[in-house]
Amino acid sequence: MAGARPDTRSWTLTTLARTIERGRVLDEGTDGAYNRLKYGRGEPYLFRGDLAEGAPPRFRRSLLNLVHYTDMQLADPQSPLRVEYLDRFSDQECEPIPFSGAFRPQEAIHFQAFEQMLRTVRKIGTSPVTGEPFQFAICTGDNIDNEHFNELQWFIGLMDGGIIDTNSGGPEFEGVQAVSWGTPDTGPDPEYWHPDPVSDKYKVQYGFPNYPGLLEQAITPFRAQGVGFPWYSCFGNHDGLIQGNFPENRTMETIAVERFKATGTPPGFNPCDEFQNLADHPEGLFAGGGRLVMPDDRRRLVSRQEYVAVHRNSPTEPKGHGFTKENEDTGTAYYFDDRYPLFRMITLDTTNPGGESRGSIGAAQLAWLEQRLIEVHSKYYDAAGNVVDTGDPSRDRLVVLFSHHGIATMDNPFVNPDPFTPEENDQPRSHGPQVERLVHRFPNVILWVNGHSHANEIRPRIDETKRNFQGGKNGFWDVTTSGICDWPTQSRLIEIIDNGNGLLSIFCTMVDHAAPPVPRSDAGIAFLASVHRELAANDPQDGSDTRRGEPADRNVDLVIQAPFPLSGAAAVARRERRRPAMAR
Repeated sequence: MAGARPDTRSWTLTTLARTIERGRVLDEGTDGAYNRLKYGRGEPYLFRGDLAEGAPPRFRRSLLNLVHYTDMQLADPQSPLRVEYLDRFSDQECEPIPFSGAFRPQEAIHFQAFEQMLRTVRKIGTSPVTGEPFQFAICTGDNIDNEHFNELQWFIGLMDGGIIDTNSGGPEFEGVQAVSWGTPDTGPDPEYWHPDPVSDKYKVQYGFPNYPGLLEQAITPFRAQGVGFPWYSCFGNHDGLIQGNFPENRTMETIAVERFKATGTPPGFNPCDEFQNLADHPEGLFAGGGRLVMPDDRRRLVSRQEYVAVHRNSPTEPKGHGFTKENEDTGTAYYFDDRYPLFRMITLDTTNPGGESRGSIGAAQLAWLEQRLIEVHSKYYDAAGNVVDTGDPSRDRLVVLFSHHGIATMDNPFVNPDPFTPEENDQPRSHGPQVERLVHRFPNVILWVNGHSHANEIRPRIDETKRNFQGGKNGFWDVTTSGICDWPTQSRLIEIIDNGNGLLSIFCTMVDHAAPPVPRSDAGIAFLASVHRELAANDPQDGSDTRRGEPADRNVDLVIQAPFPLSGAAAVARRERRRPAMAR
């Protein structure tokens, strides 16, 4: 089946028209080269028929049109609770403790990169396939980096719009990238990239450039434009765990708001230690050398309950951004939404409150998920594989799942409860294969959207033991989008379309923010966003092009058999659905 013809009103600002790729070498280091970026050729839609054979569409009607953001990891790099020094151990031959992302050269300007992405998507405004306006955006977790209240405030501010001041503590930048943090004998720590003209590992080994004054620009307040249309949120491991790995700890909460920032390795520290040993006493990470910084109460830790409450205090639509009063009362972070005709959207909380970065789902949430799926199916399979037919086709809705972790990253090995908030725990925990088996019992699930891996990947999830009740394959599309914080710093447009022939198309379109590939110092926010993307692409740890995925993971037409008859339903959905105007 031929791909859809892009709508020229919006496609020029997407990767359909042009991509961003590595360009000329700017400088050579002893271990690698630093590349500028450049514009590359656009990527047309690729048809993927893994779940259904293609057939010419009778018509195309948009059913749901959304934007997917994930893994911004908006960080306070000046916080005493950061452990950047662990990053140097990421190249150990053993499997190191899970802090290879403890430092990123671009982390002080995550905010400006995300703001540039939000501005770009607002400018795009409509689907490049049908021209329909975006209905909502979904942020699938790791919206913040280190469970801090100020990070959460900045995230909400970027989404809602307004003045964003990302400085914390004292009036000047107090962090490991600052030249002023050097000692008279050794100078600045060479393990970190320093924007100012001093020698460090990144420049010597990988050819990184100087960007003098970058840190001062990073903490200069700016005005965020806001999303401009409704947005939803999801809970990720960095939103609810210290460093994305540890449950709330009273000692570490005290460290966050006080004066001492660790910069050195504790005595006897073993980078190959088992995670569980560290999880039992994480405060030991802060027992080495350090510096004094200006304390800041806004760096306090936020619980899952407060995370929900802050979202519910946001003035923009929808109220709570998906999170409900029940979520706030119970300290849970999973919910469903039926406001778009024909659809049930289900957002899961895959963060394990007991710790570690990978995901899982508790027994109570899994039972809740099963009931929410039963409610929107006239036919489904029970746990034994038998067909249950309610005889009520009016129940049927198409189901889209959202979560931070996907099936592939829901393999958290820990089942221990969070000792500080036992009432929020949900035991026993289920992993990806168990959750997938449950979902396969419900053929109306057509799409699962997630993040966490910081890579673009699209997988068909097929259950060969069952059939779609319309006679096709039983399965759904598993769509993982790369993170804003790392290369390739992209977001994804997703539109579900009725083809009028018993098939649905899920069009996925990658977006690069519109800052130029080569930084221009006169470009304001766009300059910092350009520098951010360039640094991310050259990060020796996380700059691999494998994160971009293959062409089949990016601009695609994912076809799937409609799980129930849609005759007439698409027209009704198009007429009745909410189509909020873009606030320009």
